Amino acid sequence: LEQFGFLGIYGIGFVLAVAAGTLTLLPPRIACGAAVFLVGGLTLLTNLAPRAGSTGKSGHIDNKPLTVAGLQLEFPSALEVPALLDKLIQKVPQAELLILSEYTFDGPVPERVLAWCRANRRFLIAGGKRSEPGGDFCNTAFVVGPEGTVVFEQVKSVPIQFFKDGQPAKARQVWPSPWGKIGICICYDLSYTRVTDDFIRQEAQALIVPTMDVQEWGEHQHRLHSRVAPVRAAEYGIPIFRLASSGISQLVDRNGAVRARAPFGGEGEIIHGELVLAASGSKPVDRVLAPVSVG
Repeated sequence: LEQFGFLGIYGIGFVLAVAAGTLTLLPPRIACGAAVFLVGGLTLLTNLAPRAGSTGKSGHIDNKPLTVAGLQLEFPSALEVPALLDKLIQKVPQAELLILSEYTFDGPVPERVLAWCRANRRFLIAGGKRSEPGGDFCNTAFVVGPEGTVVFEQVKSVPIQFFKDGQPAKARQVWPSPWGKIGICICYDLSYTRVTDDFIRQEAQALIVPTMDVQEWGEHQHRLHSRVAPVRAAEYGIPIFRLASSGISQLVDRNGAVRARAPFGGEGEIIHGELVLAASGSKPVDRVLAPVSVG
């Protein structure tokens, strides 16, 4: 995707459709030769390895890598989370930022987890609920700092239709983390460019995506959903760390290459690696064409 990410996924589809349509206008013998040449060229381009040490779309040098680690948990008991976090940092002691999934907690981050962050001097992003007037709630990603307090919150922008998934976010902001500007998408949000484009306008250098993909939804759903993050990373030129409750979790670099993953059905599986924040991202050109296409 690195070679064509600037076009955007819809732009790539448009180019392929034009190429296929053009082939139908040619005489059969010429069309067959042109098709072989086209497919061969695309195969060569899409299998070229990204250049080592390349810079982001802006051409600037990347920031210092951030070591992230996530633990796949599906509806855990709040009482067991501190012990599970102990196992996580035993496995990845160098981790600076820990990630848990959407809906890890059925409310705000419990005091015992805040105390754990304070005792272990770690940043944690975890999904939960923020109560709203009238008995409603907002599906929220909470960022807990090493002092054991919530330093940032982001509400889900696009609740799943026909689910009890809370009220939509009234606004989106990037988290001004110690490592750079990080956008936090919650699960379904990553599928909507009106959400992710907003983070890019705010100069997000990476996206973190706490996700709830229930195991009983099946492997096909998990595999289909896991295709979104590599596309978004390649479109914007920024890395993405996606932590799903039962898989498939992914660490994706800015070129759309999956550098680490945890499998479907992997309750308790750990994923970790270095998140190399880009200098900045940029929107692909197909965002300009989209309103015209809809019209």
